[in-house]
Order: sequence, then structure tokens, then C-alpha cells
Amino acid sequence: MKINPDCLRTVRQKKGFTRPQLEKRSGITVRTIQRLEQEPHRSEKTREDTLNRLAKALSVEPGVLTGDLPLPESDDTLTDNLDRVQIGAQIAPKARLAYDLIKRRYGVNATEIINMAPLFFTLLAESSLAWRRKKLKEAEETYDHLMQIDGFWSGGSAFIEHGMGEGTFVEEESIDRADLFGEHLDDDFDSSKNNPFTYYLRKLANELDITGIVGVDGGVLSIASNFKFPHYDICSEELDHIANGSPIARVCLETGCARPSEIPDELMAEDAGEERVQWLKKKLPDILKRDKEGVIAEFIATSLQGDEKRDILLKADSQKTDSETEKGENHE
Repeated sequence: MKINPDCLRTVRQKKGFTRPQLEKRSGITVRTIQRLEQEPHRSEKTREDTLNRLAKALSVEPGVLTGDLPLPESDDTLTDNLDRVQIGAQIAPKARLAYDLIKRRYGVNATEIINMAPLFFTLLAESSLAWRRKKLKEAEETYDHLMQIDGFWSGGSAFIEHGMGEGTFVEEESIDRADLFGEHLDDDFDSSKNNPFTYYLRKLANELDITGIVGVDGGVLSIASNFKFPHYDICSEELDHIANGSPIARVCLETGCARPSEIPDELMAEDAGEERVQWLKKKLPDILKRDKEGVIAEFIATSLQGDEKRDILLKADSQKTDSETEKGENHE
């Protein structure tokens, strides 16, 4: 597909977007946008994916940017800008990968998920509090039953009653304060190793029994938000399929060296697994390119979590790459 430089530039300006703003909306680099607007011969090599992403970001049909359809007469930029605000947030590479995998499975993009995130989180949070209330009530009923057992030792009864009374009060107060992570429980309680909300998420994932789609790790909590949340895996079976079972390719995706959406369409074919792995390997730092047997990659994939994976790659890689140039090449 060939983008008409004049059409792209006119639509962008008419919508009121600068090139950096269009980059944020489309994921296409400023450098690429500039070339497409100024160098007609470059536009002949534009990937269809690039055309579609620019068209979606500008809220026009792809044909408008190629010149096959007329330019929009009205300017709805004001409405667009009033309906949307830009937020600043940093996420781990693995979280960005999760967004990509969710889009592949459910057809829902990251922006839509972010818009719905307050609802999703509130539902989970209130569900966890309701579950704690239910468990507290069950504990109280069990205690009442125990006290009615004929011949129960009076000393033991007093001991249990004291502990139950104090524990019930602390838990009720924690629930009433919407204390998801148990930060207002006993001083000896370490919410960085476990907490009520994390426990509930693990319980929910186990009950759903959808291994390969959602997995909540039972180990050390994530570095996200002061160690309150667990590590998790989204669509791990799909990730394994994309990586074609290669630890090196999987590490490449999990650390953000490459994204599924950047892989050329022809390499996503069922019979192109090996070619896909080779393409992903080229995106890795030199330390892993030399890892012929995949030993280092296997260690990273199985032994490290979250940003630890990213850090070890950054420390191991002595070469500094021009990421802007690489992005431009990926999206052309």
C-alpha cells in the first residue's frame, strides 16, 4: 500500500496532532511519520500494518491516507480531545506483552482495557472483601460450634475465646477500612510475602482452572506497587506457540526486546516457527545471540521474574543500540 504524503500531512494537521502526538496514538515513530510525509518514494514500501495504525489513530479510513478516498470535510478534533486524556504510566515489559496477548486472544486493545481497568479492579477488590467477610463468618460459626461441644476443656475454651475475639476485631476493622493488602493487621504480618488480596487472586485463578490462560504465581510478590501484587502469566500457551518452544525467543518477548505485533505476518504462519525464532533472536543483546545451547535463556526464563529479566539483559549487553532507528525499521 502507498501512503500519499500530502494526504497524511493534511489529515494530521487537520486533526490538530503534532508528529509526537501521532506517535503516541499510533505507535509509529516520529522519524517514520516524517519520512512518510516528506518522501514519496519511501511510502511505496510502507507496510499495510503501518497504514492501518495511522488511519486508526487519525480516525479515518485507510483509503483517505492513500488518496483513494476524499479527505474528511469536518474537523472532529475538538470532540476527540475532549473525550480522551493522556496519562503517564510506566509498566513492565511483561505487562506490555500481556496486553499484546490479550488483544490476540480477545480482540481488545490496551486502550480499551485501561479504560475499563477501574471497573475490573473495583470488582475484584470488593469481591475479595466479600470473600473475607464470608470466611470470617464461617470462622465465628465454627467457634460457636466448638464452644458447644460437651466436655471441652475450659482453659482451652478461654484461650480460644481470647484469640478469636481479638482476631475477629482486627479482621473486621481491616475489612471495613477496605484494607486489601492487610496493612492494618498485626504488626508481625508481612504483606510483602502474602496478603489477603493476593491470596484471593491466587484462589480465584486456581478455581477457574484455566492453566495456560491465567496463572498467578505462588512465590515472592511482584516489585510492582511496593511488593503488593503477585507475579502472573497471561496466555502462556499462546506465548509458547509464538516462541515456538524456544527459551531464547520467549525471553526476547518477555523482556520487551520484541513484541508480537512487530513480527512480520509471513513469520506468524504455522509452518514458520523456526524462521520466527531466528527473527526474534536477532532482536536480543549479543550475550544471548551467542547462547547457542539456550542455557542462559533457560536460566532467565525459569529462574528470574519481572524486571530482573530485563536488568540482567541490560547489564550483560555491552552494546548500545539506536532504539529509535530500530523502531523505525520495524514499522516501515
